[in-house]
Amino acid sequence: MWMEYFSGFVALIFCLASLPIVRRLAQRFGLYDAAGPLKIHQGSIPRLGGIAMFAGLLAGSMTRNLAFSRMYSLPILVFAVIWGVGLVDDIRTLGSVFRFCIQISAGSALWFAGWRLEWFKSSPLDLAATCLFVAFLINAINLLDGMDGLAAGTAAIVCIGFLIISAGSGNALEIILASSLLGACIAMLFVNSPPATMFMGDSGSTLIGIVLAFLSLNWVRTQGEPRSIVIPLIFLCVPIADAILAILRRARTRQLLFHGDRRHFYDILLDRGWTVEDVLKLSIACTAILVLAGWLCAQGFFGAWPAGVIVVSSLAAGAYSLGSLRPDPTPVQACRKESPLGSALE
Repeated sequence: MWMEYFSGFVALIFCLASLPIVRRLAQRFGLYDAAGPLKIHQGSIPRLGGIAMFAGLLAGSMTRNLAFSRMYSLPILVFAVIWGVGLVDDIRTLGSVFRFCIQISAGSALWFAGWRLEWFKSSPLDLAATCLFVAFLINAINLLDGMDGLAAGTAAIVCIGFLIISAGSGNALEIILASSLLGACIAMLFVNSPPATMFMGDSGSTLIGIVLAFLSLNWVRTQGEPRSIVIPLIFLCVPIADAILAILRRARTRQLLFHGDRRHFYDILLDRGWTVEDVLKLSIACTAILVLAGWLCAQGFFGAWPAGVIVVSSLAAGAYSLGSLRPDPTPVQACRKESPLGSALE
């Protein structure tokens, strides 16, 4: 069993070793994320860190030949497609509709392979729900990647949560992928922590999103109960809540979902005088608390649904106090880097 956890170390080493190569590649072809109205960083920062993250994830999955397993080769292929589309978008702009369709297709592939939400007895409805869940979570992480270290740091804590709840099940697939993504995220934090010297780009954020979506579906498949999805949802409350608020905020003001704004929770806190480091620490601490709550539910200490209601109520109260649904007083049109569900990245 220790080899499954060792995959995280392999991913960490491969990602760290790839980062200098990726930096030189970005410098060679001038692939930088320039400052703009939806950016909080200054200057131009290389944005291809997702290449190193995928290299680490793939290396970690090979510790037990996972990438070449007949049963599990499909998830790896789905990860590669989502990552590849994100990479192309980092280099050359892709349409939001096209990216969204690819994400829906990824959800369809996973559903037909047996990774499903199992929310509905009707296959078409469950297929639609699974596809939307996958696409939504990919974009939720994409939206979260708007501040140094935020997406990678949050994802790392969530991966620890998946490792904890999977420890007793002996689910090698869950442990290997969670360990590998954890290693890749930790490695990315070496260059993405504030002040960031490299961004993961869409290729990195969408890779995190699709892997976390798969881990959530795989947990449901392992447990055999549709309601077991509540545990991963508790883990992922920070990015999920931020994405839902962004959608509601733009719908409320009749703003196109593809137009970005500066009303994400981290933007509001930064505008109130918080430092990037303080916002990052708060987000990681909140995610750690949510992971603890999810683990307690998984252990049967609390009911999953009551715990979910408490978590949602707490987040709603926090969103209200921040004024997250208020429109941006100085709205700007989205720049080149835009998620299919809205908001600019990095």
